[in-house]
Amino acid sequence: MAYDIGPLAASWVRSLRARNLSHNTERIYSRAAEQLRAYLLAYEPTEADGRPAPTALEGAHGVHREHIEAYIAHLIAKTSPGNAHQHFRSLKTFFNWLVDEEELDRSPMRTMKAPALPEVEVPVIPGDALKKLLSACKGKEFEARRDTAIIMMFLDTGARLSELTERTQDALDLDLNVLHVMGKGGRERPAPFGRASALAMDRYLRAAVKHVGRALEPGDPLWFSVKRKDALTIWGVGTMIERRCKDAGLPHIHPHQFRHTFAHLWKVNGGNEDALMRIMGWRSRQMLSRYGASAGEERARQQHRELSPGDRL
Repeated sequence: MAYDIGPLAASWVRSLRARNLSHNTERIYSRAAEQLRAYLLAYEPTEADGRPAPTALEGAHGVHREHIEAYIAHLIAKTSPGNAHQHFRSLKTFFNWLVDEEELDRSPMRTMKAPALPEVEVPVIPGDALKKLLSACKGKEFEARRDTAIIMMFLDTGARLSELTERTQDALDLDLNVLHVMGKGGRERPAPFGRASALAMDRYLRAAVKHVGRALEPGDPLWFSVKRKDALTIWGVGTMIERRCKDAGLPHIHPHQFRHTFAHLWKVNGGNEDALMRIMGWRSRQMLSRYGASAGEERARQQHRELSPGDRL
């Protein structure tokens, strides 16, 4: 009988909750373990894979590197290298946890290398598209005020979807124009925003008071849903943006494109890179290059217009 990693995966997910990770990180980790479980339970070796399905956690008949490699190759073929890379990182954390918990002597992934990620430039959102998107949200009713504020905050803070969405009222400081977000690794950081976004947030909060029929409490969600008047989820935000794009006659915009757009506009306007790293919550300067790839040619052309040797003759 094929070995079922499900009970250990459930224990791992409980340990993740104790670490106070974001709901989105917990969801990603949990999904990776659950999908590996399903793959191993249905595993049938091919000539290329060689090793039979595992019937134990470790040992001669345990979960081996070949099983994980076959799973990652399966993900690359069926989904994308990016998705496979994300699963690889999650599963490496899972097997390292099993070693720490003394369920395993050695991780089957200890010598594995993450799948290579192709250089994919995430398209930034053009200025005219941003104006159309905000125009589609015009209005004085609660939903219009809320959607305008969300889009403005996405654009003005560079925050990730989960960072912006999974917040409570006490994370917002409209006196300092800062939203305290929880980034990767459970690291909190202040995400500053400008006057226009502060105005949009103030209008939204006044509309929210009327929407819920009472004064807002510090522990209330930052964003309220329309019908149930409870916390708006990351899926609710994604659906909202998709709906507003259709209203504006725009192609699909993924929330993460706002983050790339923020980084692009910061760099094209001469913003300091160290300040950008702090705002975005990056610890590695490699992220500057990754996000800088988006619309990099446009920035190069703009700087050439300013610094053209020929024009200076």
